[in-house]
Amino acid sequence: MMIEDKSPSTPRWVRKLLIPGLVGGVVGYAAAATMMYFIDSSAVGGLGKSATIASLVGVVYAVIGLSVGFGAASPGIGARFLNVEDADDLREQKKVLTLSGAAMALCGASLLALALAAPDGPVPQGAALAVGFGGLAIGTWLSLPAYRASDELMRAISLEAGALSYGLVLLVVGIWAMLAHLGYTAAPAPLDLLSLFYVLVLVASFIIIGRRRMLAPR
Repeated sequence: MMIEDKSPSTPRWVRKLLIPGLVGGVVGYAAAATMMYFIDSSAVGGLGKSATIASLVGVVYAVIGLSVGFGAASPGIGARFLNVEDADDLREQKKVLTLSGAAMALCGASLLALALAAPDGPVPQGAALAVGFGGLAIGTWLSLPAYRASDELMRAISLEAGALSYGLVLLVVGIWAMLAHLGYTAAPAPLDLLSLFYVLVLVASFIIIGRRRMLAPR
């Protein structure tokens, strides 16, 4: 008796790593290019280096957050570009992923509003403060139930990433502060510090996830 081979012809690493990586790269590039176009348009008229970097970092957070939230809301589609076993895996983690995605998107909106604040940007300072503080505060608040709803492994990853984030911030910001204090370089601007915090949290998360061997196709 011949058994029909129903296994997909496309290698798993192509379906779960290469294609999602390419899609993510295209979406990220499109989002960054759109942001740069908006910054250079007459609506903004250009931003300083610190504000430009902060706006791009905010866009990255927003894109990641929205992607995770969309994947959790539509498991069948999300399983095609998120690194999970299958759609059922997303359904089981729907609460955690929805809260985490919303938290990241709000934090990204917070940084983006601050980057576009007056006098250089088009957002009034009062509105930028409201969105900046509100997005960061609500995003942080949403991360608490997400942490409590996580399983033991994800809680351990969160704690390890938090500890590594602190170490990276102390190292990078500490060295920068030393050099600035001694006159070797300019002191970091407030937006530079915020952007660094955001970026180093992502770096720490990827390092810990990589150590746990969770970046391989699942």
